[in-house]
Amino acid sequence: MNLFDSILINIILLIFPIILWLFYVMYSKNIGKLEKDLIFDFCLVTSLYLVINFGYPIFDDKLFLIVNIPLFLAYLRKRKMGIIFLSLMIVVYYYSYFDFSLLILFWEYILYFILYVLYVKDNKNYVWYIGVFKCIIFMFLMLIHEQTINIELFSKLIVIIFSDIFIIFVVLMIYITAEDIIKYHMSLKELEQNKQLRSTLFKITHEIKNPIAVCKGYLEMFDVNNIKHSQKYVPILKAEIERTLILLQDFLSMTQIQIEYERIDVNAVLEDVIDNFIPIFKEKNINYEVDIASDFFYINGDYNRLTQVFINIIKNSIEALDPKRVGNIKISSKVKDKWVIICIEDNGIGLSKEQLEKLGEPFNTTKPNGTGLGITLSKEIIKAHNGEINYFSKFNKGTTVEIKIPLAKEKGT
Repeated sequence: MNLFDSILINIILLIFPIILWLFYVMYSKNIGKLEKDLIFDFCLVTSLYLVINFGYPIFDDKLFLIVNIPLFLAYLRKRKMGIIFLSLMIVVYYYSYFDFSLLILFWEYILYFILYVLYVKDNKNYVWYIGVFKCIIFMFLMLIHEQTINIELFSKLIVIIFSDIFIIFVVLMIYITAEDIIKYHMSLKELEQNKQLRSTLFKITHEIKNPIAVCKGYLEMFDVNNIKHSQKYVPILKAEIERTLILLQDFLSMTQIQIEYERIDVNAVLEDVIDNFIPIFKEKNINYEVDIASDFFYINGDYNRLTQVFINIIKNSIEALDPKRVGNIKISSKVKDKWVIICIEDNGIGLSKEQLEKLGEPFNTTKPNGTGLGITLSKEIIKAHNGEINYFSKFNKGTTVEIKIPLAKEKGT
């Protein structure tokens, strides 16, 4: 088998389980973050297994650097348990097939993980740094293993490294591009849901308006001193009011908030949301500051619902910025007295005292095309998490949104 065929087959074996996962996430309904992450970890392990057992080596019937690709993807998605498990599998593979020093291998992959946790957790370029460092370490170990240096060995190593780097680059770019497409797809889905909500609100408003108009018409004709009017119009008015109440009850039932609780790291939720907004910040030339602690802040909450809240608040901050001056947005998190406190600050146009007092009331909005339900829904979601959300604003100065959610109890307590 020639070099091109070997590279192509290895790429397919590596990327196939990941593509299946991406399609599953795109078309699945009500999938939780925990389930999504567990399936992703399983796909990475499957990818590693497929390439080890069915991949085509370029030289010597052995695979070299490409077995690290699933590990790189785990680093990209910040899957710590997946990183640990895949690192162990790769160490065992190198030790079994290459007879490299087990001690050196262990320390190498432990070093990658420690540096990731302590220093470069939020730097996505870290994957490329690992790739470059891995090439250097691999060449060093191969030269030690062969115990000789000649042109043939050196040429072989160069071909191996460049072909494997090409495979790594292609697989990572396919994954990053596919993930961007999914984010775009999810954004379109959210826009469609908002469109459906507006359509539903229009229909409900129209349906409620009809019985109220009927009541208004009969009340204008109603003569309280005329017994016949009372006997004729009161049942009609009662029926129309009853119809209105039924419509409102149906609307409330339709919009009931369902919370699926699970133990989640609220910082991870916040980081995922911020990652989606970074291209928007750059496009609109918004200065953004992220001050999120590297610790895990575990709460009992719903990943999708909290994502919905953070997206709504950051989106409101962006829309509140004054186009005549440089926009600044700061997002931070901390722990205080067994509470996680998330703050989202902007230097936008702010709110007047009157607007601040009415904030959160259904259908009250300062936007020309807004419904006023976003803040109302956010407050209900945070309330369902036993938390609270507070708005602090000064007109023409900016707004700060503070969200407080109780920390989850430690396991075993």
